[in-house]
Amino acid sequence: MPVPDPNFPSGPYPVGQHIVPPPRPASPSTASYRLNHLMLRIKDPEKSIRFYNDCFGLHTVFIFNAGPWTIYYLGPRDTSIRTLGTSKGLLELYHIPADESLEYANGNEYGKAGVGFGHIGFTVPDVGATVERVKSFGFEVLKPLGEAEERNMGLPDNVVKGEQGEVSKGYKHVFRQLAFVRDPDGYWVEIVPQVVESP
Repeated sequence: MPVPDPNFPSGPYPVGQHIVPPPRPASPSTASYRLNHLMLRIKDPEKSIRFYNDCFGLHTVFIFNAGPWTIYYLGPRDTSIRTLGTSKGLLELYHIPADESLEYANGNEYGKAGVGFGHIGFTVPDVGATVERVKSFGFEVLKPLGEAEERNMGLPDNVVKGEQGEVSKGYKHVFRQLAFVRDPDGYWVEIVPQVVESP
């Protein structure tokens, strides 16, 4: 009989409750591993740089022309090319001109190919002010602050219609505190408060 993994307790899980596994035991093999970056393919570097740098405060750490494509590496303002290996919160943007006629998939839009990738999340001190900032730059707000409609949760139609059960009130309470906007390539970007209030 397999030994249960405390970091992945078996379900089913109670609706509307956080399951908080104990911290994983120290692992010398992975002690210095960190999630470093996420890569997105983009169509218009100028629009994407404006969105991520001007709306969300990242800065361009470097630009690298790889020949058939160009890489834009973005990160927090205290990041430099020398500190990339120890930095967190980096975003790598690939501009591939050969992809001009190819539509990139967004995992939140059911009915299209590519369901899987969901969104990028930014923590901010004031979600409402950040939404207004994004709007002032002309970018689309997908889910405004204060709303908790299932249709804005990136879910398949049968879940939105309630055929799989009701979304928990606790999740809806948290979801009202968040907002979602769309970046220039259609990717969803979540705006999260630094402190999420409990129900």
